[in-house]
Amino acid sequence: MGTTKILATVALAAALAAPAALGAALPGAYGHATSGSLEVVSDVLLAPKSADMRGVWLDDTLSCSTSRTLKVSIEVFYSSSTGATKHKKLSKTGPVGNCAEGGPNFGFTFNAAGRGFACSSGKWKPGSYSFLTTTKDTTSGLSASAVLLWNNATFC
Repeated sequence: MGTTKILATVALAAALAAPAALGAALPGAYGHATSGSLEVVSDVLLAPKSADMRGVWLDDTLSCSTSRTLKVSIEVFYSSSTGATKHKKLSKTGPVGNCAEGGPNFGFTFNAAGRGFACSSGKWKPGSYSFLTTTKDTTSGLSASAVLLWNNATFC
């Protein structure tokens, strides 16, 4: 296992352990695709008032100064027990460096209040959510998706 993969694995383990250590019970999801030495990763990590939805690429055969262009697309679907629905879609494309030590680092922090998905406290509204992050390397076409389905049974 190369240095980049070891660092990425350690960073991923730390990221997954941190919410548990803080007592948070919010879920997260990762998607991973590999073609030769190229890896593309997507994530969805929930927080009480937001969702981190990002992507990254890794390749142990290339230097850390190498960049590739990624397109990260996210979608959030919501439905309440009363039948209300909401759907938001965002996308961005840009250069991303190799050797991301903190895991997926290009994309969005989706703020629940800023997008109309929050109670007055800023926390997620009760209801059913579907989060999707898709990361695509524009050169090779390799893509990885992370999907998270979450039923928020808390009250505002």
